[in-house]
Amino acid sequence: MEALYQNLLTDVRPDGVHREHSTHYHMMVLRSYLGARVNVGRFGLSFPRDYDERLERACEFAMHSIVLTGGIPTLSDSDAGNYSDLLQTGCLAVHTPRLPLYSYLCTEGVPPEKRYVGFPDGGYYIERSGWGKGKTPFEQESFLIFDCGPLGDGGHGHYDMLNVGDCRAGQVFNH
Repeated sequence: MEALYQNLLTDVRPDGVHREHSTHYHMMVLRSYLGARVNVGRFGLSFPRDYDERLERACEFAMHSIVLTGGIPTLSDSDAGNYSDLLQTGCLAVHTPRLPLYSYLCTEGVPPEKRYVGFPDGGYYIERSGWGKGKTPFEQESFLIFDCGPLGDGGHGHYDMLNVGDCRAGQVFNH
């Protein structure tokens, strides 16, 4: 548990973005951190408080970077995939006052208030036209992510800075 705790604090930047700056790799390691959190709770154990705080920020980046279809923009060394189940795990694992942020996309709850967010340590800036709470259904909202941060550490950071990803009508485009 101590090694995993130290790994989370070392590898996930204070803003919640994984140090390799790959959206896919962020989701993969977040799944491990969340799984550890769930398993530790099953045995009546707990991580230090700052584990959950950093985990919450990593979940927040995941929530904001997931597009309308549950997929992710393929930035840096990324594969495509659907990660809506990861947000459901986050709903179960991270018990914080901001839980409605995640539960909105998982099952129920209130949509996030922010449509424009920045993750300055990772260099990601994200905009959405909305969260589907008005006249426009969530699936028809538009999404834009701008990668203007440093090259990610490790083997998954690629030289694709200033990449832009957008999603319109369920289609994801990277430029």
